[in-house]
Amino acid sequence: MKIKLSILFICLTMSIFSQEKIDIAFIDVPLLDVLKEIEVNFGVKFSFNTEVVKEEKFSFTKKKCELVYLIGEIERQTPLFFNQINERYYYITKNSNFRSNEYDLLKEVFITNYITSGINKKRNGSISILPKELGVLPGLTEPDILESLKIISGVQSPNETASGIYIRGGTPNQNLVLWDGIKMYYSGHFFGMISAFNPYTTKEITLSKSGTGARYGNRVSGVIDIKTNENVPDRVIGGFGLNMTHADALITIPFSEKTAIFFSARRSFSDILKTFTFNKLSTRVFQTFDDNQENQIIDNNIKFIRNNKFKFSDYTIKFVYKPNEKESLSLSFLNTKNKMFNDFIIPFYEDKYNDRLDINNTGISINWKKTSEKTTHNIKSYFSKFILDYEGNYNYIDNYLFILSMKSNNLTDFGISYNMNYSFSDRTDLFWGYDFTSTKASYKLKYTIDTEEQNQYTSLQEDKGTNNTHSLFIEYLYDNSNWNINSGVRFNYFSKIDKPVLEPRLYFEKKLSKNFSIKGSFEQKHQTLSQIIEFQTSSLGFDLENQIWAQVNNDDIPIQKSMQISSGILFNKNNWKIDIEPYYKKVSGMTSQTSGYNDQTDDFSNGKGKIYGIDILINKKINNYRTWINYSYTKNRFKFLDLENKFFPANHDITNYFSWSHAYKLNNYELSLGWVQRTGNPYTAVKEFLIDDYGFPVIYLDLDNINALRLPTYSRLDASLIYSFNFSERWKGRLGFSLLNIFKRKNILSRTYSAIVVRNSDNNIEHKLKVVDKTSLGITPNFVFRVNF
Repeated sequence: MKIKLSILFICLTMSIFSQEKIDIAFIDVPLLDVLKEIEVNFGVKFSFNTEVVKEEKFSFTKKKCELVYLIGEIERQTPLFFNQINERYYYITKNSNFRSNEYDLLKEVFITNYITSGINKKRNGSISILPKELGVLPGLTEPDILESLKIISGVQSPNETASGIYIRGGTPNQNLVLWDGIKMYYSGHFFGMISAFNPYTTKEITLSKSGTGARYGNRVSGVIDIKTNENVPDRVIGGFGLNMTHADALITIPFSEKTAIFFSARRSFSDILKTFTFNKLSTRVFQTFDDNQENQIIDNNIKFIRNNKFKFSDYTIKFVYKPNEKESLSLSFLNTKNKMFNDFIIPFYEDKYNDRLDINNTGISINWKKTSEKTTHNIKSYFSKFILDYEGNYNYIDNYLFILSMKSNNLTDFGISYNMNYSFSDRTDLFWGYDFTSTKASYKLKYTIDTEEQNQYTSLQEDKGTNNTHSLFIEYLYDNSNWNINSGVRFNYFSKIDKPVLEPRLYFEKKLSKNFSIKGSFEQKHQTLSQIIEFQTSSLGFDLENQIWAQVNNDDIPIQKSMQISSGILFNKNNWKIDIEPYYKKVSGMTSQTSGYNDQTDDFSNGKGKIYGIDILINKKINNYRTWINYSYTKNRFKFLDLENKFFPANHDITNYFSWSHAYKLNNYELSLGWVQRTGNPYTAVKEFLIDDYGFPVIYLDLDNINALRLPTYSRLDASLIYSFNFSERWKGRLGFSLLNIFKRKNILSRTYSAIVVRNSDNNIEHKLKVVDKTSLGITPNFVFRVNF
């Protein structure tokens, strides 16, 4: 159950504890005897009521154990809370909210409360987020998994969505997203505005920006590894909640001391009730889609009928079996669904527009793990399936002109792996394993124009392919009080292109003093699966989901490759944390359509990218108040052979990104305030607008100066307030309120162009160039009510 934040605080302030290390070997020893022995061995004193500890027993074995880890293990196994008075004295109290075995001791954590409570920096350079411990964040009423990542320097969302996670210039499809070992290919609800993963079932999210371990492969950017709860409770626990977009419920049922089943479900209710929050999100999502359809109306006085419906849901099931403390078997299942219906009718013209979209992502995984004195064996397997189906029917002038637009994208992914960790000592480990994955991807795009039931034009584009990947990997881990090294190599063989590749990885930290460390990393990665941008359906206005997964073919879709190197410094003293890390990244194997730059031709143009920048975090804690500043400077440049053939800013290039956040806790209240200001997104100007010989409008972009212009500076202020209370000792409640974009600033996220039909002063119809700006969310409130038991 819930581990106390004091474990994290103790880890943070470990430098003030005794640094003596002794061999620990307690097997079912009365806790009173354990405490007395600790006092003697470490030279500390504990003050406590003997009635609190007399029934407790303790088991723990570790060579060269420090006091901080020993205290943490006692708090994990028993309902005790260690309060530090000074360097030597502690008083012990009982934790009434204690639930045993909720988390394994976070022995790999280097800096706890790295940004705010529940966000920790591990010794291998990755960031750990514990949703159950997470403090309130600006603009969030609930700990949304993907939104929570955005307060970490180097993580951005230029399109203002939860699923649009850009890590150090990498695009979302270049991130490896895992849920209980299942590869996920669609991670958002409501076109990415909400994360597809239930935070209340999640135990830990691990984010890797650089120096990624060799165990992760087949993506060229960051890693987002999501693990769900897996410990067997001693009673039924659960919760339910409601906000202004969806409702959810979850329950954990133990069948015995060794087995339990976890179940969760979420569903939107926008198809039944449209709240003010949903309407704000809907306006943000559908603004250009609706605008493009309404542009079909020449005269403003002509009425139209619109019916937009959208709903999403997800549910998870997990079964856990733990025959003993050293062995576990789990089975996890996840299903996410998104459905959209759009009907648009212009009675005067007898025009009818119908759009239907279904997106499903389903996955299942099996995980077996067994630990002995020196070795840990792990066998896991997963299956993931992604389906996207879209159909648009457009009837003009009572079926005189009929346009059909269809799109389907199917992907299945199966994998099985074995790995083993061998501990030579408390300082040295060797981790190695083998992965096999088989990925099948297919897509089909069809566009048909009929006039009076006579086929005038048909376009059909389709492709399918299967790639089998065999991977061997090995990691060497060394960790003592001064050095932390994680070095490794991954060997991949991709069957579809008959190509072997080698990927070296390295991360290290060197402690120069008690409060100051240096770090560095190097990594190479490859990726065989890409998302291409298709423009047929988006030309009809449907630009919401115009990305499709496609398999590498060594022709127009080459294998992607990235190389990243970074260095940095860490400072941690007197509740100050400073982390500065410059980096440089190169990416090759890109195409203009996988990056979305070539919307005037179907040709693929090969290219490469280079990204360099610096991430800075400054964090200060004063009693119950915490403030942190994130700053990222990024230069993200691409070059394509047929587009300028010189480096130009990427579509998501954000040169300067600055955020300043605050969090304050007073009794049962938590308040957070956050301000973000960043460089506006780049865009390309129009070079020429003309009418061709057939009377159709043509827009030529200035491809000699791609993304040479910038939108205005983006700025937003968000706030959140949470109140926690108890119905009883077991039943606990939570009320929350959040407000996005408090000053109602109109931020422009993107700028494109379209040709619209208008009446001129002579009452004649003509085409006119229109600037289409997609704007950010306006002022958007949200409420949440939650009960846990």
